Parts: sequence; structure tokens; C-alpha cells
Amino acid sequence: MIGIDPKTGKTVTGATALNCRFAKVLTTEVSSRVKRRGVGNRAVSRLGKQQTPTESMIVQNLTLEALSNPLNGLTDYQGIQCQAIPHLNGFRVKVSGTWRGEPLQLSGAL
Repeated sequence: MIGIDPKTGKTVTGATALNCRFAKVLTTEVSSRVKRRGVGNRAVSRLGKQQTPTESMIVQNLTLEALSNPLNGLTDYQGIQCQAIPHLNGFRVKVSGTWRGEPLQLSGAL
């Protein structure tokens, strides 16, 4: 997997590229991208609500749903556990799973 780091503009490969792709999917609202309306995470629409344990659980479920959406290009990563922790004005999301048979943790801010 090859990608571009949005912060530095440098080419990244492997797990780093996967983490960059995850961060992009995590913060993209579904139907916001022209010609790619299915790409994104429905959890973005949950921002602005109170950061309760129930809201954390909803964000976790919607993030795992986004990982399994083939349009997001993350289906080669199998998420096993997801944690949404209240952080500033949103959530810090951590997903533990496997990628290419190796354990890998993805994280990002929502």
C-alpha cells in the first residue's frame, strides 16, 4: 500500500499508509466527497452531541462499520476492538486488529 502523508506531503508505505488512510476515512463524512459518495464514516454526524458512554459506543460501532465498507479501501484490515475516548471536542478513536496477519493498532481523532 502506497499513500501520501497529508501533514508532510511525503510518500508513505505499509502500515503508515494504512494509518493515513484510516485517519482520512475517520474524519470524512459520508456523501461529502464528489463522485465518491459512499466513502467516509457516519460517526462524523454524531459530533456536537454530549460525550456520554452511550455516544462513545455509537461512535465505536459506526467506526467499525466504516472499516468494513469496501468503498473506504480498508477491508484488508480486520478490526477486532474499537475504543472511542472523549477528547477535546470529539473523540480519540483506537482500533486494534490485524493487517496481513500481524497485529496493528490504528488511531485518530474524530
